[in-house]
Amino acid sequence: MRKNWLTGLLTTYTIKEINSPINGLIKIVMVFNRPRMIIGGLLQSGGLIIKLWDKAIKKLRKDKQRVKNALIIGLGCGDCAFSVERHYPGAKIMGIEIDEKIADLAQCYFNLATLKNLKINITDGVKYVEKISKQKKGLKYDLIVMDAYLGEKMSKAFRSEKFFNNLTKNLDAHGVVIYNHLFFGKHKKRAGGFIKDLEKSFSKIVLQRQASNLLIFARK
Repeated sequence: MRKNWLTGLLTTYTIKEINSPINGLIKIVMVFNRPRMIIGGLLQSGGLIIKLWDKAIKKLRKDKQRVKNALIIGLGCGDCAFSVERHYPGAKIMGIEIDEKIADLAQCYFNLATLKNLKINITDGVKYVEKISKQKKGLKYDLIVMDAYLGEKMSKAFRSEKFFNNLTKNLDAHGVVIYNHLFFGKHKKRAGGFIKDLEKSFSKIVLQRQASNLLIFARK
């Protein structure tokens, strides 16, 4: 009986597969009896992803960063949103997700619907940021998280000087933007150029490496 229980615990199997016009094949697999999302062959939730965002948000607490209003572009399964909620209870979170199918799966399999202070907006992150940057009395965010990858690709629009400048317009004077940048293979070289571009719009850049990711903290 014990052997059968352990075998079931260690077995990885797919419980859901759907095709998205935006992300292509999306899989929900069970690993150690916990759901995980896989897109483009890359793990998008759980384990390392949780550690990634917990480390990032803990750094903000250590730096005594205030977070009352957070914007997450590329909400995904919500691991970052859960980290913000754990470390900043009561903070209002706006989650931008371009793929409605991912948002639906996140609420069904990853308990995203339990985050009471999270509002989900199914829209394009570039258009959303541009729209709110034009509001004269729009909300300023203490924290903006950029995790807008489609598989291994981030849209050029999210890497443009125009977008960076729009981010600064929506950022509180003492706020911070965190970019999650892949950091393996060809992505390492791209990260260097990306940071140089960021420095044109942000005066202070701090880096935090974890596994195959590089977190870039940018302030005005």
